[in-house]
Amino acid sequence: MENKSNAFLAGVFTIGLTVMVLFALFWFSSDHTVRVPYDLITRSTINGLNPQADVKYRGLAVGKVASIRFDPQVPGQIIVRVNVNRDTPITRTTYATLGFQGVTGIAYVQLDDAAVSQEGGGSSPLHSSAREVARIPMRAGFLEQLEKRGDSLVTEVETLMSSLNDMFQGGNRADLMDTIRSVHETSEHYRKLADTLQPAVTQLPRVTANLNATLDSTRRLAEELGKPDGTVMRTVDNVGRDLQAATGSIESAAGTLSQETLPQVNSLARETRQTVRSIGTAANQFSDNPNSLLFGTSSPPPGPGEPGFRAP
Repeated sequence: MENKSNAFLAGVFTIGLTVMVLFALFWFSSDHTVRVPYDLITRSTINGLNPQADVKYRGLAVGKVASIRFDPQVPGQIIVRVNVNRDTPITRTTYATLGFQGVTGIAYVQLDDAAVSQEGGGSSPLHSSAREVARIPMRAGFLEQLEKRGDSLVTEVETLMSSLNDMFQGGNRADLMDTIRSVHETSEHYRKLADTLQPAVTQLPRVTANLNATLDSTRRLAEELGKPDGTVMRTVDNVGRDLQAATGSIESAAGTLSQETLPQVNSLARETRQTVRSIGTAANQFSDNPNSLLFGTSSPPPGPGEPGFRAP
């Protein structure tokens, strides 16, 4: 009897332990995050989006897709019910788009905020509950926009290819080849020009060094000129003093010439004139009376009133 009671207790313990393990596994595997429902409204296609798909807010996982159904009141409109973490900053400017994970094609819901995207922007929170579920507009994603614009892109590509085909036909092709050859010749000319300028470029550092030396010399000269007691100014002062001394000497020599030499020259000139007149007189007398050279000059005949004067 005692063995039966021990076996019963062991069975009860085993069953209880199993139930507790199952409850623990269920508890730890289940998601206990408090989430708020929102309805995403769209008229676009939602290929690849399924229930339990991820919901991300600006790249962060914030919830799951609960259900996808048609709007019974608006034909063609789709309602995507999502459950989002309560602390997610959903505002009145929040919108949803459809994103895809890598190359798998698995779609997820991407939430973003137009006001938050602008610097310093913001909007009032959008409250939602199970009784009054708030609605969020769902915009077209990149692939959907690309799909809508596919026809126009194909048309533009066809137009571009047709234009290229026309451009590379006949004479246009010859003109293009001439242009390419001209560009090649121009590049060859530039290369030759570069080779020609290479010696000048090689000499450029030396020229630059000489120019720098000249500029340094000019700067030093300017500094010397700016110094009142500099070498240049002292040289100029010395030259000025020498010029003043030379001017004084010239003035002194001019005074001596004017006061002493010129009077002597004038006296000598007067004496010379008197001597010339005497020589002239003597020459006249010799011409009138050559005997005077041997017998001397005779007395002049008495004039009127003098003794021995005879009237003619």
